[in-house]
Amino acid sequence: MGRSLPPLLRAAYLRVGDGGFGPGYGLLPLFADDNTDGDESVVSLYQSFSLADPEDPGWQWPVQLVPFCDWGCAIRSCVDCSSELGAILTFDPNGYGPGEPFASTIAQTHASIDAWFFDWLEDVDIWNLMFEPDPENSKAGINPFTKAPMTFKAMKLRRPD
Repeated sequence: MGRSLPPLLRAAYLRVGDGGFGPGYGLLPLFADDNTDGDESVVSLYQSFSLADPEDPGWQWPVQLVPFCDWGCAIRSCVDCSSELGAILTFDPNGYGPGEPFASTIAQTHASIDAWFFDWLEDVDIWNLMFEPDPENSKAGINPFTKAPMTFKAMKLRRPD
């Protein structure tokens, strides 16, 4: 990748394990192997995200941003490797379309990898730090099981104030 991981994240991979622990669906393994989906590793995602998209010339993955934690639905926590602090940004491609600003897919959630790990170990709901309700895109519908009316609450990336 040509990037060095911040010391705490590097130590977690060296001393705790090659992914499979942490919040959400856990940290991704560094490299794909026979037990992982070929696209679900730190290195393979970074390489894939870094490719140009001929259908979307606006797509440009920030070179310093390395995805390392899986939240499902293609949402990833990423570490900014441009400093040892390693700010954590959430990448959510859901709702992104060609020609839209790439910046709309990313929001910072922690100033450092240390703060991110601290929140996880303190049982902070990191998901709620990453997302907030989006009433404009919430929809009314019918519960398919009970047939009662319900609201499908939409969420959007939380932007710092």
